[in-house]
Amino acid sequence: MSRRTRPQAASTLHIPRQRGRREPVILVVTSEPSPTLTSRAALAATRWAWKHRRSWAPTGLATALLAMTGVVHLLEPRTAWVFAVLALAPAGAWAWSMVRRRPTSRQATLLRALLAAFTTACAAWLALAVAFAPTHPALFTAWAVLTLAAQVGWFVGRRLTSVTEKESI
Repeated sequence: MSRRTRPQAASTLHIPRQRGRREPVILVVTSEPSPTLTSRAALAATRWAWKHRRSWAPTGLATALLAMTGVVHLLEPRTAWVFAVLALAPAGAWAWSMVRRRPTSRQATLLRALLAAFTTACAAWLALAVAFAPTHPALFTAWAVLTLAAQVGWFVGRRLTSVTEKESI
């Protein structure tokens, strides 16, 4: 076995006995290529994103919405009229709830008003993005601002919720 070599990481090789015409057995042992720096960075970023997927849910949803509005704009831009009518629903629901039963605290009233305004702005962006394309510079800037506002609100809301749950235990 003096002529036969094997890589150090390879397991033991068992070469069967040769029969017949004594043709040599050729074994090709390839080592797995080490991943490139780009693939390692992509893998690390993917693992990080998967680990923190709940924290970044608004950004993922906004990105999916951006892609969806682009597809709808390409297929049928007249759908924007339907979305424009639906954009008024959050403000109408907030006004209806204020008429029916007013919240007891000012903080609840303010929070509901902010949520209604934010949801109305998002729905209006959706209608405009379907009508004029989400890649329009003004609409893309509005998307970035709304995504940032949603993400900050998400972080603050999660932090406040976790603190109050810890205090109640």
